[in-house]
Amino acid sequence: MNPNITQDVAVGERAGHIPGRPISWVVVVLVCAGFVVAGVGLITALPWLFYTGAGVVVAGTILGWATHAMADVTAKVETHARAADAAEARDEARDAESRDAESADRVPN
Repeated sequence: MNPNITQDVAVGERAGHIPGRPISWVVVVLVCAGFVVAGVGLITALPWLFYTGAGVVVAGTILGWATHAMADVTAKVETHARAADAAEARDEARDAESRDAESADRVPN
């Protein structure tokens, strides 16, 4: 983890809101609904209901993978990481230039 990132990059500009595309929310609803249906099927000992819910979870997961449902959050994290890396590289270059200038001042002619 980059120490230059001082805020949670998964949280949007409005506090507590994670930015997401509508397909991301569709995937979340599908997986959660499938999990609940499978849980009810497991508790009631109805194998067909359990496997239906498990199928919905699998379908939601495949839909999320196919549509890159988490790409919006991941892209924001990567953007912040690239910006932090660039700032760190600039700081290191500036420090190296300072050290070179100081060592050049110390060398007697």
